[in-house]
Parts: sequence; structure tokens; C-alpha cells
Amino acid sequence: MGFTSGFFKKPQHKRFNLQPRYWDPAKEEREERERRVKSELGIKDENGQYIPNIKGRMKSELRHKYSDARGTRQKSNVRLIIIFVILAVAAYVYVFGWDELIERIIGGMESLKSNR
Repeated sequence: MGFTSGFFKKPQHKRFNLQPRYWDPAKEEREERERRVKSELGIKDENGQYIPNIKGRMKSELRHKYSDARGTRQKSNVRLIIIFVILAVAAYVYVFGWDELIERIIGGMESLKSNR
């Protein structure tokens, strides 16, 4: 029976045991007291742990992102209109020729002068 129990031995589960190298409870207590006093007095610790204002930052970033997207969309729409006008003029010149375009432009200017 000893032979079979050693031969079919089940392995033990591994345990996590972290031994701190050095721990100074007095230093930890002193730092905690300093943090409490500074927070009561409103003194900001520049070397302390940074706690970001996540909610406010997210709102401002979303607002900034939305305004950027809106501006980009407006620029894109203006660019699209300019391209459409250029293509329309090119198509008109292709179909009717430069002479017809120049006559219409000059005729439009003359009609504006005669209306005054």
C-alpha cells in the first residue's frame, strides 16, 4: 500500500505567500497622519498619488471631440460643395463649350448694369 500511495501521489496546490522585505509601521502611520493633516488644511501634496478628475475630464473631452467633429463636418460639406460647383462648370463647358459660358457671364453682367 505504501508503494502505490507514493507512486500515485496527488500534487498539492501551490500557495501564494508574499513575505515583505521591509515594513516600517511607524513610517506608514506617520505618512497617513501627514496625509490626513494636509487634506484637512487643503494642502496639495505634489509628490503624492495623483487622483484624476475622471468625470470632469471625460465631459470636457467629449465636448471637445464633438465640437471638433462638427467643425470637421462643416469643412467637409464646404469642400464637397466647391467640388460639386467645379464639376458642374466643367460639365457645362464640356457640353456647351467656353464660348457659351463666356457669353452667359457677360450677358449676366450687362443685364445687371442695365437694371441699375
